[in-house]
Amino acid sequence: MPTHGPQTPRCAGPREVTMDSSKADKLFQDYSTEEVPPEKTRSWLSMGLIWSGVGISLGLLLTGGTVAEGLSIQQALVAGIIGGIILAIISSLTGIVGARAHLSTAMVSRFAFGNQAVLLIAMLQALGSYGWFAVQLGLFSRAASTAWESTTGMQWADAPFIIAGGLLMIATSIVGYRALDKLSKIAVPLMLALMAASVWRILEDTSMSEIAELRGDGAAITLGTGISLVVSSFVVGAVIAPDVARYAKSPKHVVGGAVFAFAVVTPTVMAVGSLMALQTGTSDIVNILLRLGWGVLALLLLMLAQWTSNDNNLYSAALGFVVVFRSWKKWQLTGIAGVIGIILALAGIYDSFTTFLTVLGIFIPPMAGVIVVDYYITRKTEYQGGFEKTVVPVRILSLAAWATGSGVSALTSYTDVSLTSMSAVDGLLVAGILQVIFGRYLDTRSAVSDDRSAEGYEYAD
Repeated sequence: MPTHGPQTPRCAGPREVTMDSSKADKLFQDYSTEEVPPEKTRSWLSMGLIWSGVGISLGLLLTGGTVAEGLSIQQALVAGIIGGIILAIISSLTGIVGARAHLSTAMVSRFAFGNQAVLLIAMLQALGSYGWFAVQLGLFSRAASTAWESTTGMQWADAPFIIAGGLLMIATSIVGYRALDKLSKIAVPLMLALMAASVWRILEDTSMSEIAELRGDGAAITLGTGISLVVSSFVVGAVIAPDVARYAKSPKHVVGGAVFAFAVVTPTVMAVGSLMALQTGTSDIVNILLRLGWGVLALLLLMLAQWTSNDNNLYSAALGFVVVFRSWKKWQLTGIAGVIGIILALAGIYDSFTTFLTVLGIFIPPMAGVIVVDYYITRKTEYQGGFEKTVVPVRILSLAAWATGSGVSALTSYTDVSLTSMSAVDGLLVAGILQVIFGRYLDTRSAVSDDRSAEGYEYAD
């Protein structure tokens, strides 16, 4: 008998799966392992808002409160300004490398460290961002649960908020730069408005002369320590600035975005966090906003701020992972990493990540010293798309400069020895100085040669 009626659906064949995958590849195209085309580049304001969205978070506001506990309000303000300028300089130097090559941090790292050595470098860069993802997701759930309790009067476990927040962050990270850009344009102005309103509310009951006399009642710290805390709060983000700056129209736009985000917005957020902490007597920003009477609205905006901060962390982590796991697409790695991050946050691992992140802060900044010197002094003309496939597998002396810089950073972190009073900057400077010496006089002998160095470095996208 004829069988023209409805048929039982068949499983998709190889061709259908390929077509679906191709559609997803096109939808989530983010140029993770190739040059960003000129028609896709963006302005300084776009990058500045994305970097500001990362900075305007519970983490930075808490840093402001922590700095204020050991300094006067004037010293806290100076620490924020100097720290922000240092971050702007580092971000500009590293970001310009990404802007001219139109490649991510992990991709430009290949030129400085070699095609095989970059697997270690990219993994550390990715883990640095990923560590912050787990921490910030925990902070997100805390703000969300507080908002829920304030609204309903009922307590709820963190788990639903971790899952919901994690899925939102995965969604924008998978889409890539376009989603980060649009979300930051919404979140950053709202958060700046909230902070301005908070300062206005404080000024209603406190004169400027009284504010000028404010001083923390915690253990006293030096101004250098305060600056170091500010720099440490975002130094990993400054090192991986090419992840965003690769979309820049020109190096000038990188500098403009970095100055806006780090020399203007970051000190402002730090100052507001310090002022609110000193005025209310606590560095807990959630409690501060509740004491100022902003209620649920402020907590919802804080959740939005955490979203804009944490999707960037996952985004940069995926850009690093895609260099290590070459057979996977960036959007696939983003989803997998995001789900694992949610599981880790559910397990409460973010409570013990402080030491882990401190260690990563020792290892990651010296990478910037090596990359910046290698680009501006040694091999500038090689930093272009396509050239990374012909780079030698390992540059031994570049790795030595990075390792030495990391060792100095660890020494100044855990002992009384200090060069600049900022361990992250100490390591960066030492690695950069050594790279100057190695790059000019010894690097031609340091590369591990391999006639097949251009082979085996194809990527899924």
